[in-house]
Amino acid sequence: METMPNTKYSSPTGSESTVAEHARRSLEEARAGAEDLAAQGSEAIHKGTDRAREAISHTTDQAAHYVQEQPLKSLMMAAAAGAAIAILAGAIGKHRHH
Repeated sequence: METMPNTKYSSPTGSESTVAEHARRSLEEARAGAEDLAAQGSEAIHKGTDRAREAISHTTDQAAHYVQEQPLKSLMMAAAAGAAIAILAGAIGKHRHH
């Protein structure tokens, strides 16, 4: 029967301990940096969403005001847009069948 070599755990030498501590600190700094970037990104997304919501609301208000001021003109523009969409949809449908 073979005997296993006697392997005891030895405590790290001074340089090994220093390297391990440096690696641990570097990982902590990287994690903190990633958390900061994630927080900044989240804040930027929220600000962008708020600005987009305000712009859409403003545009909707302007459109409603225009329709109130120019109802006949608005109706004609809507009819023209609908006709253009119908023509395009018909052209695309015919193109796909060929």
